[in-house]
Amino acid sequence: MPISLPYRFDTSPVVQLILRGVLGLLVLVIAPGILYSVFFSHNQGAAVLLLVIGVLTIYFGRLFLRNLMTSRGTITAEAVEVEPGVLFGASLQGPRGRFPIRQFRAVLVQRISPWGQIQERQHERVILAGQAGAPDILVARTGNDAGRALGRDLAAALGLPYTEETAPY
Repeated sequence: MPISLPYRFDTSPVVQLILRGVLGLLVLVIAPGILYSVFFSHNQGAAVLLLVIGVLTIYFGRLFLRNLMTSRGTITAEAVEVEPGVLFGASLQGPRGRFPIRQFRAVLVQRISPWGQIQERQHERVILAGQAGAPDILVARTGNDAGRALGRDLAAALGLPYTEETAPY
């Protein structure tokens, strides 16, 4: 079934879920564990280990926050209006603004295969590939070739070339 314009998209739920998990681990497990270890069980070793785990969790959370792109917005025949996702009122990493369709060179589908012998399904990222000052905009994360269909339909609707590439996991 071909897509129709305007097309609304939101790629932030996956990143929001990861970051909520990081915050939940810190607030619901590590911080209470440290307080319990210090004030009730008087186990300083456990408190130190929980503190180390907390520091590592914050480190990886910052990596996720800095490197996982989100975008949500609307694609019309004339332009793309996009803004980054939001988590607890804070703006996540991602492009922001209004970009004319002529600033995009193609609809790109990145096909991502799992590592080695892992029996996991392949998934895709559908991206509006920017040029002339426009960023690459992540439109969808899909699986089982749904990205190919969406990419082809989106390219046809916008009058842009369709391209595919294999990307690292």
